[in-house]
Amino acid sequence: MDTYTLLKFTHIIGFVLIFGGILGIFISEWHTFATNDVQTFAQAARYTLIFRNSFIAPGSIIIIITGIWFVFHLDIGFFEEPWLIGMWGLFAMEFIEANLVARRSNNRTVKWAGKAVEEGAITAEIRGQAHGWLGTFTHFFDFPITLVMVYCGVARPGWSEIIIGIVLAVLVATTLALTIPRLHLRNAAGT
Repeated sequence: MDTYTLLKFTHIIGFVLIFGGILGIFISEWHTFATNDVQTFAQAARYTLIFRNSFIAPGSIIIIITGIWFVFHLDIGFFEEPWLIGMWGLFAMEFIEANLVARRSNNRTVKWAGKAVEEGAITAEIRGQAHGWLGTFTHFFDFPITLVMVYCGVARPGWSEIIIGIVLAVLVATTLALTIPRLHLRNAAGT
């Protein structure tokens, strides 16, 4: 196997790990919004951290290493092509967001889930404190923006397509962040 094929395969493995982690986090976060059971709430909060640390973190490290190696192997500059700037720029933004916003949000959710277990109920205050709007938005933003990153690598688009992709990712994440928690709160209030 030549170096290019090995790099490409390993880079894809990194994205598969990231998408697996994002999907796991999406499902576990969905449970924290949907459930009224304290144990399910606490378990789902813990699973969010497990998926982040077991899938997304290793996948990110693989992508960083293989991405840099790709640039040097293909002898292209980091600032030569819009698709390459889009790919590493979005990855850097997501990496920073994951470590500054999402990790804190996950830790806060776990902390408040522990309080719910102590109290024996998920109160409106606990649910509100466990899910801040920024943390909720970033959870729903991870999947569409990662798709934009993959699109940059596969389709090698120009600036206009990259900007359209980013705008669509923000719109999708905003719509999900505004609707899904409210739907679950309405359903919880009706039971």
